[in-house]
Order: sequence, then structure tokens, then C-alpha cells
Amino acid sequence: MRWQKLISLVSILILIQIASAQTIQVEMNPKVLLPGDVAECKLTINVQKRTYVEGITFFAPHEIEVMPGSVSSIGWLEEGSSYELPFLLKAKESGIYTVRVYVNTINGTLKGVVYVRVESRLPEIVLDKTVLTLNEVNDVGFTISSNLDISNVVVEPLFDANPKTIYVKDNRGSFKFEPKDERPLKFRIRFYNGRNYHEVIQTVGVVYKESKGVVVNSTFRYSVVLIGDVIKLDIGISNLRNDNIYSVKINISDGIISRNELTIPVIKSGESRYISLEWCSRSPGIKRVYVSVEYMDELNYKYRIHDEVGIRVLNETTIQLSNVDIERRAEGLTVTGDISNNGRSRAYNILITASAGGISKTYYIDYLDPSDFDSFEITIPTNLTYVILKITWNNEIGEVFEEERVLQMFKGVEVEEEGTKNIPLIISVSVLAFVVLMVVIAWKKKS
Repeated sequence: MRWQKLISLVSILILIQIASAQTIQVEMNPKVLLPGDVAECKLTINVQKRTYVEGITFFAPHEIEVMPGSVSSIGWLEEGSSYELPFLLKAKESGIYTVRVYVNTINGTLKGVVYVRVESRLPEIVLDKTVLTLNEVNDVGFTISSNLDISNVVVEPLFDANPKTIYVKDNRGSFKFEPKDERPLKFRIRFYNGRNYHEVIQTVGVVYKESKGVVVNSTFRYSVVLIGDVIKLDIGISNLRNDNIYSVKINISDGIISRNELTIPVIKSGESRYISLEWCSRSPGIKRVYVSVEYMDELNYKYRIHDEVGIRVLNETTIQLSNVDIERRAEGLTVTGDISNNGRSRAYNILITASAGGISKTYYIDYLDPSDFDSFEITIPTNLTYVILKITWNNEIGEVFEEERVLQMFKGVEVEEEGTKNIPLIISVSVLAFVVLMVVIAWKKKS
């Protein structure tokens, strides 16, 4: 009996040594499944002693399908060798399951366990910010939250965003979006879990707030001006948005400005830009000047805003004549007078031209500062009794202005009229008066 017990003990020790010299290992990809996913698995048997493997059997709950479920007659495995068996696991429902593996050898049975985790929670988009501003470009980053080891993740915003397709890297992505109204954001998420392809539509709730927009403030430096006078129009543009604006164009509705193209390439968020324009008017009256500002944002949406400012233009020009006199001298008609600049800006190239009978004489002044004046004297060799006086000048932005007046001598008395259109009338009245005078004298002689 003692020898029998000893032999049995030695046999058990040999079996334990043989069993410990044989190991099994199971690899699974992906490690976490979704319902309907298939995992690619591999069972590896390592032996240290030559042994015969009769078969391999899998025992799984009904929620997990193993393909193949068993393999038989694998054969002899030589010392130090290994055997690999690829198989598939298919998940039917979410949960945590245990799949048991039995490897039958002539030296005993090796047992292994495969734990299968099947998730019901799909990957989700988590936005970095959930408060968005209407009518502004919102730069939004996001993270893909998932318990799965997913790959080739692509996010498609189902709204007007840039870019249209986002290739996620390291579970991070971003997009630019300019909301026009308040609505939840929908995304399509495409991804692979192992070799399993999935698509899911996710709706993310966000909160919207109004944009502070862009503010325009326009101011004239004076409230009353003369025709042709050049004054400053100050324009301030403040970008209160959270994004930059581009290609800012400024248009003036009335009057003449010093620059036709008024463009600011970019105004950054929180930045203000100020410009001063030189402005003048060629006509009198109450002017309502509209300052229109157009701009684009980063997504090429166009916006237009405007401001309004009023100014009164008096019915007189900056250049004025005074103390004008005409007299007959031996050499002809002599015109004298003063010319003054009553405006707030400098006048250039002032030319006074006196014309009579096809003969013209000029008096030139390079410039006149505001509130400055000059005196002139022009003599024309003519026997006529009237002179056409013409004044031209340029203002500071190059606009040319012109005025004419007629100076008439009659019986040694100067008569001054406005505008060349009155010349024929003045001559006709003079001739008629002369004819009437001759008729009266003849009538008196007869009587």
C-alpha cells in the first residue's frame, strides 16, 4: 500500500509538472465591443514538453457567439513549440460575459477564460463650449468621448460649418460655425471599432446669445459750412464681435470725399479703427450724410451697417469778392476789388479773369488761407461799358469751383449783376433806354 501511494503521488507530480509546462493565451481585438460587433481573436498554446492536443472547445453564453465553437484532432506539438487558433467572437447584447476555453491534451485539460465586455454607450461629441453667439463666427473645439478603442473617426456637422468633414486625431477636432438662428447642433459620427464600421447621429444642445456686432460713429467737426469748403468727417468703427472682420468698405451717400476707395483690410475682435475724411459739398441745404460700412467675416458672410450725420451748407462759396469797382481810364476799363477766403480750408490756384470784347486779362493768386484776403486790379483796353468777371479756384481735395459776374458802366455809374445769363438783358435794357432818350430829345426839338 505504501508503494502504491508513493507511485500515485509521483504520477500526480508528473502531471502537474507537465500541465505547468503548457500554457494558453488569448488575444482579442477590439477589447470592448458594441452590440453586433465581431472581435478577431487568437488562441495560442505554448508547450515546453512534447504533447498531443486532442481538441479545443469554447463554452459561451447565448449573448456571445464563438466561431468556430470547437476544433478537434490538432495533433502533436513538439517541445518548445506553439499552436495558434484564430477565431471570432460576435456580441449580441450589451453586458459583461465570460467565455471558457478547454484545451484537451493527453496529459490533461488546460482551462482558460476570456472576458468579453459589450458596451451600449456609443461615442459622443463633447463640445468645449456650449454658449454660441448668433451672427458671429464661433470657433468650436470638441472631444470624442468613448470607452471603445475606436479608429478612423470622422465627424460631419449636419449644418453649415467649416470644414464640412472633420478628421478626428487623438480624439480631438474643431470647426467654425456662424449660427443664424437658434437650433440644436446635429453631427454624424463615423468610426471603426476594430473591423466594425459604425455611424451614429448625435444632437448636442447649445445656448445662444446675441452678438454685440460692429458699431459706427460719424461726426463732422463743424455743423455749418460754405459751398466748396473742405472739412473733416471723423469715422470710428468698433468691432465688438468675438471674431475678426475683413474687407471693411466705407461709402458716403452725399457730398465729395478725398478718397474714393475706403477699405480697411481687417479689424480684429475688440479693436477700433478711426479714419478722417475730407468732405465738401457743391450745393447748399441741410445734408443728411449716410456713412455705410460693409464687411465680411471669416466665413465670407457679408454685413452692412450705417450711421447718419447732419450738416448745414450755406448758399455761398468760400471765395468771395468785395469792394468791386469799375471805372473808365485812358487805357480802358479798370476793375478793382478784394477777394477773400471765408471758409475753414485753404483755396488754391485762384484766377480772376476780366473779359470784354474778346480781350481777357487775368490776376493770379497761388493760395489763400482761411480768413485771408488779397486785392486785385485788372485793366482791359476796351471801349465797351461792361466787363465779365470770372473767378476759378481749387479746394484742398482738388475740386474746381467757378463763378461769374457782369460789371456794367452806364452814365458813369457802375451796375453789378450776377451771372452771365443777364448780359443780353442788361445790353437790351441799355439800348432801349438810349432809344427812348433819343425819341424824347427829338420830340422836344419839334415842339
